Amino acid sequence: MARRITVSEYHNWNDVDGGLRRMGEIDMEITRLEGDLTLRVNRLRADYDRRAEGLKTARRTIEANIESFAEERKGEFAKIRSKELTFGVVAYRVVHRVVIKSKKATVAALETLGLSAYLRVAKEPDKEAMKALDAGTLAKAGASLKTADQLTIEPNMERITDKTSA
Repeated sequence: MARRITVSEYHNWNDVDGGLRRMGEIDMEITRLEGDLTLRVNRLRADYDRRAEGLKTARRTIEANIESFAEERKGEFAKIRSKELTFGVVAYRVVHRVVIKSKKATVAALETLGLSAYLRVAKEPDKEAMKALDAGTLAKAGASLKTADQLTIEPNMERITDKTSA
């Protein structure tokens, strides 16, 4: 596959400096647009919250009334566990939940009892810490250290702001 060669529009360092200025101006405009977006989203969210709160309250009230009604007639659910109605289902389901009084104490007890299979442990390599390991140790761990010469392009926002506001 042939390597694609691109030709720069810049011919000297003044052109590059102008490009950096333009990059900074674009970054400032993006930041302004993001701020505008955030304000608009916040206004929409506030409007949504205001309009939806009454509906949510009404729904919670209806749900509480249905729960009360069903609790008063719980005997009807002894043999048939659900009532199929025109607009939905009201049902009692047997559920099993593990109730933990203290996470820390339960974890310690499970470890002591040799029941670590019942613990969730999220293990993943810490790439930042692994940078300190030597090449041999990294290889044994199935990793390696890749070194690259990475170009950094940073517009000087203070100078661009000064030039733009002047």
